[in-house]
Amino acid sequence: MIDFVGRRRFYAVFSLLLIVPSLIGLALWQFEAGLDFAGGLETEVRILADADLEDVQSAVAGIEDAEDAPLGATVSASEGDDGSYVVTATSLTSSSDDLNTLSAQIQTALAANLPTAEVLSDETDDERYRREFWFPGDATQDDVRNALETIGLGGARIQATDGSTFRVRVEQPADGDLERLRQRINAALETEIGPIAVLQSTSVSGTLSVEIARDAGIALAVAAVAILIYISMAFRRLPNPVLYGSAAIVALLHDVTIVAGAFAIGGRIAGLEVNAMFVTALLAIIGYSVNDTIVVFDRIRENLLLDPREDFRRVVNAAITQSLGRSLNTSITVVLALLALLLIGGVTIRPFVIVLFIGTVAGTYSSIAVASQIVFLWQEGTLPRLLRIGGERQVVRRVERGA
Repeated sequence: MIDFVGRRRFYAVFSLLLIVPSLIGLALWQFEAGLDFAGGLETEVRILADADLEDVQSAVAGIEDAEDAPLGATVSASEGDDGSYVVTATSLTSSSDDLNTLSAQIQTALAANLPTAEVLSDETDDERYRREFWFPGDATQDDVRNALETIGLGGARIQATDGSTFRVRVEQPADGDLERLRQRINAALETEIGPIAVLQSTSVSGTLSVEIARDAGIALAVAAVAILIYISMAFRRLPNPVLYGSAAIVALLHDVTIVAGAFAIGGRIAGLEVNAMFVTALLAIIGYSVNDTIVVFDRIRENLLLDPREDFRRVVNAAITQSLGRSLNTSITVVLALLALLLIGGVTIRPFVIVLFIGTVAGTYSSIAVASQIVFLWQEGTLPRLLRIGGERQVVRRVERGA
């Protein structure tokens, strides 16, 4: 059996090394408020090259009449979504050989006559060949910033998301007219850089952002109170049942402080923003951490019911040891999945994944190193003495077997 309780001083030092920088970061920099909390406009635009549908149609116009074209070949071009173009080809026989020939001819014609394209899809089925693509423009973040400076928005936050695609975020204007602001941004980009396609645009008024922030705080507070009540009821047959709920809440505060501190520091260094997804992820890790903590507490209860006279130190160590394999297996599985999302997922979900990643690791650690140690220190009498409120040693002797 591993002596987890004997390492409680190490756990305390390690937790302080995580919590103190987190509190300092929160005190110095607070959070980088996202659109949901700060209000304003966020738009994602794709900078397009100087090419239009007529250019695409001209590039593929001669394929149907070429000598080596399949029998009855037809090639058409149309506009797709978000500034893309679609070329579709069919033949009289619709055989795979004919469609493959057409696809090769189309790709050659496009490459020879048009700017370099980024292919969105390239599909061949039993009836036709279809290619969707767009032409990325040659633009950088500095180009976008210079364009916005012409309309007095040089302080906008600009993030390159994919090639010539940029996410622009600006604060709510003094007149509160977000639609007019959106139109001004689009016009400035088109005038100074070239054609654009708006992929998505989101706006939140200042009033709504205040309500979201308030509701987020209420949601976290309600969750904490509900957890305290639930755990206290679940362990009501044990002495000091509120102790178990309180220990779980302290562990939650430990985890939330580490995550919040990481985002305060990350907001300063890497521009990590706190938005509604951040709160959603916090609620998720609260649930995960409580679940892991309850597993350990449940083993403590079961071990006490088997032998109420057992030394409480051995009870806690046995409970952690018995649940360790389950906790690690679950956590490692979750962490590996989150790592995959972090590496290959989009920029939009990255803050959400980061919260879950940090919270999962912290939640697993706190169940062992924080919640369980608090229960032990209280029952053993150390915490009551430190708080100068007295307390009996080894009060866990009084366990009701009816639990």
